[in-house]
Amino acid sequence: MRSNHTIPVVNRKEPLVLAIGDLFLLAFSLWATLVLRYGSLPSAELIRAHEFPFAIVFAFSLIVFYIAGLYSRAIHAGRASLPGTILSAQIANGLIAVILFYFIPSFSVTPKINLFVYLFLSSVFIILWRLNTYSIMSLRRRNPALVIGASPETDELVLEMAHNPRIGLYCREKISPEELSTKLIKSMESNPQGFQYVVADLDDARIGAVLPELYRRFFGKATIIDLHELYEDVFDRIPLSRMNYAWIMSQISLNSPKVYDAIKRGIDAVLSVIVGIVACILYPFVALAIKLEDKGPVFISQERVGKNGRLIRIYKFRSMQRNDSAKWVAESAVGDNKVTRVGHFLRRSRIDELPQALAILRGDMSLIGPRADVIGLAERLEKEIPYYAVRTITAPGLTGWAQINQEKPPQSVEETRRRLSYDLYYITHRSLGLDLQITLRTMKTLLSRVGM
Repeated sequence: MRSNHTIPVVNRKEPLVLAIGDLFLLAFSLWATLVLRYGSLPSAELIRAHEFPFAIVFAFSLIVFYIAGLYSRAIHAGRASLPGTILSAQIANGLIAVILFYFIPSFSVTPKINLFVYLFLSSVFIILWRLNTYSIMSLRRRNPALVIGASPETDELVLEMAHNPRIGLYCREKISPEELSTKLIKSMESNPQGFQYVVADLDDARIGAVLPELYRRFFGKATIIDLHELYEDVFDRIPLSRMNYAWIMSQISLNSPKVYDAIKRGIDAVLSVIVGIVACILYPFVALAIKLEDKGPVFISQERVGKNGRLIRIYKFRSMQRNDSAKWVAESAVGDNKVTRVGHFLRRSRIDELPQALAILRGDMSLIGPRADVIGLAERLEKEIPYYAVRTITAPGLTGWAQINQEKPPQSVEETRRRLSYDLYYITHRSLGLDLQITLRTMKTLLSRVGM
């Protein structure tokens, strides 16, 4: 049986293709600007004069495009919103470029009208490129697949395959393990050409019992794809149905690479100082708003679960009427402990989290990692969700993979299960590249929450 690693089920190169196309068109826009402004092909000297400052503008543009979501898998879901998204990103790029060109002497380019012509042309070219890319990618060939499984993840994956054109497979037929022995033969008879792809829940013992039959019928004829691996590729989270101690011991390393740990700790130390300075600047305004509303304390202190289950103490700006150590917001709202009006803003903007910079500086937390649970709530969740404590194998973070993929913090056991699946994905894939992706997407989330 062959693995799914060599087939384009989820094309992870699409963001790279889009980024290369964007970069080419940004450079072409600059060249076209110089042609329009000077009425002839630009000389080597003229190009060199614009080369350095615009290279910096290009770099910022790609970062802004990423933050705006122009490289996300969902971008093609709303073609009508593409022009608006690109124009919003270009406005941000224009502001950055104006700051660079007007306030930093080394970036000075004259005449500065060239910048505005460039911004107009690049917006038009990028919009046309993206709309045509949408059509090309939507016409991508999708192959029929036989899906064998009965877990909730199976149903979720089949539904996603039906509605997401960026997945290279769709489910032509689904067979549950109980029906496998009878339906498989009928399926082969009704599809004499057979299936080129078979997606099977290989961890299901009932399917394991008929693996020899699957081997006999499909080996050398079809690509056998592990359903859980495909699920992870599509959703960027670990399916909890495959969790057991054998999987944990084989997939989760207790020790991160030392170079990664050292670099991450250095970044944490530097950025925690910056976050702390921001917290100090905002403190008088936050304190005044809290005191004006209810005259209560400005800070709360909580014991939370840190790395390897060690208890840590963190501080936050108070967003509820009083400290609550073991309840979700919905549970607290039943009584008299509700989120305050000021607290709603602090939570939405995540300003309430800024004092945690102290815990990051101490090394109790990281900027990026699973969310640290309040001790009482953690004890409840460990009793209700199997293997929940595995998420503490790495230091908790101010932001993380789960935080950027779940619109709101979990408020139920089921939502917490989803969070755990994202946390496990981060733990098994953690790297500086993934940390950078989380950082940029966190910036996008914060900017969208404050209306930018």
